[in-house]
Amino acid sequence: MTSFPSRSNRRKLLSRRAARRTAALLGATIIVSSGVSGAQTLKGSDALLEPISVTATEVAPGGVQVREDQLDRANPLDIKDVFSAEASVNVGGGSDVSRKIYVNGIEDTNLNVKIDGARQVNSAFHHLGTAIIDPGLLKSVRVETGVGPADVGPGSLGGSIAFETKDARDLLDQGEAFGGYGKLVYDSNAHGFNEILALAAQYQGFEALIYGSTDGGNNFEDGADVEVDGTAPEMRNILGKFAWSGRAGSRVEVNVAYLVDEGIRPNRANFGALTNGAPTTFQQFNRRTYSISYADENPTDLVNPEFVLSYNRSSLFIDELAFGPSTFDLHSETVSYNGKLANTFSTDLGVFHSGKITAGFDFYRDEGRGDIEGGFGGAIPLVNTERSTNVGAFVQARMALSDQLRISLGGRFDRQRFEGIEGTKIDGSGLSGNVNVEYEPVPGFTPYVGAGTTYGGIPLGESAIYNFAGQWQYGGLTSSRSANYKVGVRAEKGPFSGDVNFYYNEIYDTHDRGSVVRNTTRNLLSRGLNVSGKYDYGDGFVRGAYARNHFRSDGNFLATGSASFHGLQLGSLLTAEAAHDFTEMGLRFGGSVERALDDDANPVSTADGYTVVNLYAQFTPLTFDAVTLRVDVKNLFDRIYVDRATAGGDNARVIPFNEPGRTFLLTAKLEF
Repeated sequence: MTSFPSRSNRRKLLSRRAARRTAALLGATIIVSSGVSGAQTLKGSDALLEPISVTATEVAPGGVQVREDQLDRANPLDIKDVFSAEASVNVGGGSDVSRKIYVNGIEDTNLNVKIDGARQVNSAFHHLGTAIIDPGLLKSVRVETGVGPADVGPGSLGGSIAFETKDARDLLDQGEAFGGYGKLVYDSNAHGFNEILALAAQYQGFEALIYGSTDGGNNFEDGADVEVDGTAPEMRNILGKFAWSGRAGSRVEVNVAYLVDEGIRPNRANFGALTNGAPTTFQQFNRRTYSISYADENPTDLVNPEFVLSYNRSSLFIDELAFGPSTFDLHSETVSYNGKLANTFSTDLGVFHSGKITAGFDFYRDEGRGDIEGGFGGAIPLVNTERSTNVGAFVQARMALSDQLRISLGGRFDRQRFEGIEGTKIDGSGLSGNVNVEYEPVPGFTPYVGAGTTYGGIPLGESAIYNFAGQWQYGGLTSSRSANYKVGVRAEKGPFSGDVNFYYNEIYDTHDRGSVVRNTTRNLLSRGLNVSGKYDYGDGFVRGAYARNHFRSDGNFLATGSASFHGLQLGSLLTAEAAHDFTEMGLRFGGSVERALDDDANPVSTADGYTVVNLYAQFTPLTFDAVTLRVDVKNLFDRIYVDRATAGGDNARVIPFNEPGRTFLLTAKLEF
């Protein structure tokens, strides 16, 4: 288990660390940038080497893809900013450790989630966020909604999310040996800085990238100028990516990542506070990831291999969690070994116009371990472990029958062994299948349909509270399964593009992962409509999206206090975004609007609507384009509101997180 600081030193440690890390990273940025700016020429017109990701898959119709240019426009400080323009993907929570992602209302613990191919397991504690990610080096995000392909991996009951970070080649021009950037963001609300330093190098097929970031500041204030306890940013992230590319096309990449968030948080991290007066506590989350991958960047029609092997360990410590008159120290650790071996064949099989078939195997071995200091006494063990092992085989074909008709068809078989904390062993297996069909009767107009079913297996329970209030029982525990459907149409005509789709997702026997009776399950239903449209006029664009979500558990509304590991009723949400470039002056102006409509689906309380406006201006001098200066105004009209994807607004025992009030972000970025 991870070693944690003593209680008496935790708060002192936080304040000293914040001051030291800011000074150190700022100093390193200044020294490195000044030292290399004279030696390096500015990036010119040399063609960029195009990196090939070993984890990339095509997003099926109705899915969401956030590209690098979208990330640059968003200037994200946290994962919520990454999806700010996507009405169908929502992120709630007031601090980094409490944020959760919802795709069409379904929590991401019911999706297959990867970062650079490494499988993420987030079931330590239902008050812990599931989207603890630093977005600073993200290159792209791919979200499969509902019906997803078989080769994304196991457990994709509601789809999948694949985060991909940048390589050294994304920061360097061809033939450039060394470069990088330093970035500094000042947050006027939290009165703190976000600092980033990225260094990249390449030489004769070898390349390396080192990335580091720190967040610092105070608790933010909401639109009523009220300080929101437990929201001070305290995340630190280090990422190293090392690769070798052979002349024949072979590429080996090694990734090492470490992320930690530690600070004073609410007694239940995803709630702003409890009305019983439970005090804030010291909490620490850290994650270590190691992975190695192989790909052939000069593949043949028959040999196009993909290999990924990863180790992911996350740990959580909560000091003095209040439960009634008692307090407990919770320690948990989740370890996952996972990997994938596949090959893609380019073939028409003598039948199709063109196409590719991906076939292979994947596996994971997850282990959750919990240790409770305190407890209710008796003979119940307070140090416990659950284990889950899964091996899967899959085939996914993406074929074109003609220039107008395309089909994606796949299936997988998974075999799982689950072991409970008291030794119960459960073997399970199941088939999964999917099909997506697109037909383009006239250029630019493409209707599509999709359907699929996914075997979900048995997930790890909440390791932070194994046997918390009683001996866990495993009798009757079974696997979950989903059935997903969608129908829609994509259209593109000149500068106009858009998509409309209806979805219907059911998950059967999804698990309440913290229940003493482990076979406590629910049947979830998420259905709705997604609409998006964009007008692109060269120097700018206007984009809008609308999402209507209906979410139920066993046919009833699911209160947010019981929604963990399941999902949320999101109701109706609208987003709009616009930007315009004055290229002759190096200026860009843009903004976004988010509108949530009142939702009365909850018979106890109505979810209030809100409207939030954000603006930004960005300047890159034409004579020195290595520098970028930017000003963001978040929540321009200083609204007081609770985000629709944040839990607690319908619970009389909870004070939910209000979002930050008007906030100015001042950003300076220097490339070298």
